[in-house]
This record gives sequence, structure tokens and C-alpha cells, in this order.
Amino acid sequence: MPTYNSAEYLERTLESLGQMIGANSEVVEVLFVDDGSTDQTLTLLERTVAKDPMTYRLLKAKHGGVSKARNLGIKNAMGEYVTFIDSDDAYTANFIPVFLQQATALPDLIWEDVSKLEHSRLQRITTSTERLNLMSMVLGLTTPFIQEGIASKFYRREFLVENGLEFDEKIVVSEDTLFILEAIDKAKSIYLSDFNFYWILEEHSLSRFNEQVLGSEVAYERKVENLLSNYPIQKLKIILRIKLNGVYTLLRRYYGAKCLRGELSLRGATAGLKQMMRQQHYRESLKSGQYDRLFSKRYRVLRKLLKFRLYRLALVVDISLDKIKGSKWR
Repeated sequence: MPTYNSAEYLERTLESLGQMIGANSEVVEVLFVDDGSTDQTLTLLERTVAKDPMTYRLLKAKHGGVSKARNLGIKNAMGEYVTFIDSDDAYTANFIPVFLQQATALPDLIWEDVSKLEHSRLQRITTSTERLNLMSMVLGLTTPFIQEGIASKFYRREFLVENGLEFDEKIVVSEDTLFILEAIDKAKSIYLSDFNFYWILEEHSLSRFNEQVLGSEVAYERKVENLLSNYPIQKLKIILRIKLNGVYTLLRRYYGAKCLRGELSLRGATAGLKQMMRQQHYRESLKSGQYDRLFSKRYRVLRKLLKFRLYRLALVVDISLDKIKGSKWR
């Protein structure tokens, strides 16, 4: 669990974490990796570790971002499986016996919370088509599907080490999706489960507002294209979906967020968005509405406005909706 100034919601998460472990602490290790917090986060974590040092460990690091914190966790983990959890979420009580049963065959990956899954199953991964199907599941392109982020996914630790899999510390957007896709590219087996394990309670975007975001989004997209370069033609829908998501990320979580925070004028944001949209691959992704069903009504409207190059209006709509919702993009 990476933490960074998480005191506001951390106690709730720690309580849920304890309930998730239940009476099975002898087979669980929780690594807190604090990313240079300056609030009461460390005090809360130190108190938790002091109560049960056999289950909980605390690693302290200088502020370097969530990817660096997760990589430090991988290097220091001692368990047979690793999962990544956020400091503002919740988990199902007494989950460990369920997980131990799922891990019997030692699959490289275990996914919980797979929606519209007919039955839980162990699946061997031997073909490019099977890997593309799993990637499509993560991106919501097919049924069954799973939430795109880091939640609900477990990795056999030796599998990560043997394949040199870690988070790209230079990418600050979609770094979790990239990690998941790279893991699918290497995995030989996966256990798929519809068990309800993980609840994402809040959205915090602490890394979205620095200048790395613009270059990072393009770097992420290029890495995915390189990863899929030897895959069959079905890869194109994955690449298009990722580029479309990139447009929304930069509009809402960069330009729109900066306006809301008073860091950029509407005029400046419009100019920046216009410059970004001159890139051909972004314009191409907006032409078709074939993936509109994967996104909210807000994003469907924004796609149409961007398609017709109504950049200022797109920002006004986005910012207005965030104000109505009370989003502050802390």
C-alpha cells in the first residue's frame, strides 16, 4: 500500500484491511510504503505496525511517486503473491481463505471482481488471441470485464521477478494499466473470479497536474503500441481505446483540473488543448463513436465537441460539470 498524505481517510482503510485479513494474519504480510508524507499518515502507520509487527511493515521513502513506491514494495515483499491496494479503498472481510483456495494451482495472475463471468476458472494462456482477450477485458472492450486500474489483481511474486516486471517510474498516467498489460503479455496462467473483493471509494489525482502528464500520456501510448507490435490485427481496437482514454485524461484531469485549481486560464487551457489535438492519432480516435458505450455521458458529449474542434466549449462543459459535482481535484 503506497501512502502519501493519506491521513484523512487512512483509518477507515486500515480498519477494512484488518477485517479483510481476519484471523489469517499468519499468512499475510502488509507492506506500507510511505512516499514522503508530511501529515499524520506516518503516525497512523507506525501505530498500526506497533500493534502487530508480525503482519505489518513500514518502509519510508522520499517522495518519488506511486510507481516508485510500488516498486519498492515488490523488492521488499516476502509473500508468494503480491497485490497493490490504495490507501483510500475498502475490501471484503475474511477474504484470505477464498484467495488461498484460488491460488492452489499457483497461477501467474489472479483476478477478482471480474464482471459478467459465467463461472470462476483457471485458464492457461498459450496464444496471442488469449492474451488480447485478457487485455480487452481490462479495457472494457469485451465481456466478461474487470476494472481497469490496479485493484483486484494479484501477481505471483516470482513471476514478476523472473520477468523483470515493475512499474515505469517515468510515466505518471495509466502506469497501472501499462503494468497490467505487460503482465498479461508474459503470463502463462490466470485464475478468473467474480468474487467481490475490492471497493474503490474515492478518486484522488495527486500526480495529474505537473508538466510530465503531457509527455507521459504519449509515452504510455507508444509503449502499448510497441508491446502489441507483434500481435494480430485485433490489437487495433485496444490501441484506439487507449488513445481515446488519453484524450479524456488530458482534457479532464490536466487542462480542466488546472483551470479549476486556478493554475491555468480558460484561454491558456484552450490553446494547450488545441495544440495537443493537432496530433493526428488523437484526431483519428475521435471520429467514430463505436466505443462511446465504454464511457460516461460526459465523455460521449466531450468526444463530439472535440471531433468538431469545439475545444473551448468542451472545456467549459467539463469544468462546469466538475463544479456541479463539487470536484476539487486535490
